[in-house]
Amino acid sequence: MQNTKAREHVLNTAERLFHARGYNAVSMRDIAEALQIRQASLYHHAPDGKEQLFVEITERGLQRHRKGLKEVIAQAEPGIEAQLLAASQWLVDHAPLKLLSMLETDMPVISFENAQKLTYLAHQSFFSPITELFKQAIENGEIRPVNPNQLAGHFLSMMDGISYTTTAGMTPVPMNELAEEMIDILLNGARVK
Repeated sequence: MQNTKAREHVLNTAERLFHARGYNAVSMRDIAEALQIRQASLYHHAPDGKEQLFVEITERGLQRHRKGLKEVIAQAEPGIEAQLLAASQWLVDHAPLKLLSMLETDMPVISFENAQKLTYLAHQSFFSPITELFKQAIENGEIRPVNPNQLAGHFLSMMDGISYTTTAGMTPVPMNELAEEMIDILLNGARVK
């Protein structure tokens, strides 16, 4: 379906609602009301309904993250710490991941095919670039041999947690400072030397 200015407005509004509330808590009526159009008019932009909008919006967001992460990592100084800092800054500057929430609450209620497609794309967009950083750091002798997939999972979980703690008002420390501290702990440990 061609992206006109009106359709782009629909996608952006739906994305904002899905991101704020999650898939289950948003109805086509909610989206239509936010757009100030009739619900029937919304089906012109999404003939297959809410799931079609959610999948398209999620694909678009994941592709944006994949491209952005790869670019900032490629432009960063060499070395695992600088590259992780660049990746964390990208994640701080853009919409919070809410990756675990998406996988746990949104994926089970959409079709199996769409859930598979989005889960794969999420892996390619987030885990693959970060896993590659850790693989390269192991090959370069920067860090000891540890499962790079697990390290990527820890890093992304930390970024999700940082997003949660700052938006929930649990800490006054800015997200980028928390990310720097978590990267230091991930790479160097929390022990006093």
